[in-house]
Amino acid sequence: MRAIVVLAMMLVGCRDRATKVSPTPPPTPAPAPAPAALELSFVRGDVVVGEERDGHERPLRLDPATATWVALGSGEAHLFSTGFRLGDGLLCIATVGDTEADHVEQLAIVRGAEVSRLGPTATMIRNPSVVGDTVVFESSRESFRDLYAVTAAGAVRRLTDDAAGNFEPALSPDGAQVAFASSRDGDAELYVQPLAGGAARRLTASGRDDWSPRWSPDGAALAFLSDRDGSARIYTVAAAGGDARRLSSDPGAAVEDQPRWSPDGRRLAFVRTEAGRGTVVLAEVATRRVRTLTPDTAADLAVEWSPDGAAVVVLRKRGRATAATFVRVADAAELGAVPTTATYLRWMP
Repeated sequence: MRAIVVLAMMLVGCRDRATKVSPTPPPTPAPAPAPAALELSFVRGDVVVGEERDGHERPLRLDPATATWVALGSGEAHLFSTGFRLGDGLLCIATVGDTEADHVEQLAIVRGAEVSRLGPTATMIRNPSVVGDTVVFESSRESFRDLYAVTAAGAVRRLTDDAAGNFEPALSPDGAQVAFASSRDGDAELYVQPLAGGAARRLTASGRDDWSPRWSPDGAALAFLSDRDGSARIYTVAAAGGDARRLSSDPGAAVEDQPRWSPDGRRLAFVRTEAGRGTVVLAEVATRRVRTLTPDTAADLAVEWSPDGAAVVVLRKRGRATAATFVRVADAAELGAVPTTATYLRWMP
């Protein structure tokens, strides 16, 4: 009898140990909900960035419906978007050759995968500006650097001839005048010249460098960069001439860059960089009142306005990558961000 009791107790102990060794598995957790789709229905026009794809720099256009980037061009040459359209295509700069000896650049019109070349070739074709069917650009085609015009039909005309160089042309909104920077009088200053031909008129005379002119939408003024107060800052000047006015009164060592007129011409957006941080700033042109649109902790590299002026898209650095981040102007609310590895962006109507 004692043996039976001992055996029963051993069996119970075995069952207890078995239960401890093989517990009932916990219930399988429910799968995490899928992230909500990014709502980009407010995006009008084309947001374009540049990335390296299959060994070539290519423009990528944002598809707002899927929040993905669609590669353009054929991948046979490097293509850099200029931020302008020409006809029904995207105007780019096509480059081939990886060394100084064989490097060639040319304008190109990109329609989906189709690439059509336009105008002359040279070691440098840079900074095109477009109004209607006319493109003005700077090039080393026949000199150190001069300005040329080409039509969509391919007719080329030289606009300047100066040994000191002429840079960064900007066509006025009516296409009648070209603003540009030139070192012909020593330092870089701004000049305006009729597109049809005629003498250039000097617009600034600061004794320091002035560059990167941008016309206001109504053609009455230009914004530009200058180091006349030390660091690069943004100024405006009337197209008819007169004293230049500094846009902000920031006394620090920050650098201002990339002035972008709002579609209504009342504001300028720009990137303010200091101590490795970049923020997007908005300034009222009439009052010079300034407000920061993006966080002080951001690393913003570029900014472009939406066609209706209600938002901007900001190229923001995120570690080794970047993101196209949409920000509403009225309240600085972030509307969404699309990851990319781009180094530039454009937003075209």
